[in-house]
Parts: sequence; C-alpha cells; structure tokens
Amino acid sequence: MSYQFITAEVKGRVGLITLNRPKQMNALNATLMQELAAAMYGYDADDGVGCLVITGNDKAFAAGADIVAMKDFDFMQAFKSDYITRDWEHMGSFSVGAAGDSWDL
Repeated sequence: MSYQFITAEVKGRVGLITLNRPKQMNALNATLMQELAAAMYGYDADDGVGCLVITGNDKAFAAGADIVAMKDFDFMQAFKSDYITRDWEHMGSFSVGAAGDSWDL
C-alpha cells in the first residue's frame, strides 16, 4: 500500500512506520492519522511482525496537531467534530513502549 504522509516497511520482524511531512514537522492531520491507523492495523494482522516502531525524521517526531488545517475552525467546530481526537481511538488497542532516539531492539 502506498501512503501520502507516512512510509511503512518491515525490517526483519519489525514494522517501521515513519511520519513523512518534513515541511510541517510531521504535524498530525486527518490523512496522516488515517494512514497511520491503516499501517498499524496491517502490521497487527501480520504474524510475521512482532514489533511496531513509529518514528519521525531528524528534526521532529511530530509537531502535534496540524493547526494550519484547523485555522478556519472556531473552538466549537474543532470540539464537536473531534478533529484532534477522532482518529486516536485506532491507537488505543496497541501496547505502547517508549524509546529514545536510537534503535535498541
């Protein structure tokens, strides 16, 4: 599967997802979040993948929510549409670990 805002590859038994919006410091927009969820579910269903790593680029993991995409929203529009949180429910079923800026696998 090809993606617009992430890259996804498998290295051994590790699924590697890299956020890929460098000009926006990997700011999280709706498309990126949907792609991230699709890649995560794909790796979760793959018995050959035993670990999932999500990473950013050299400058940033992720800047946070994409405020440029929200510039025309008022507070109530952003709140009622769950713009910031609507795609996070996809991530809730995965176990999470944290790492520094190097691979210690």
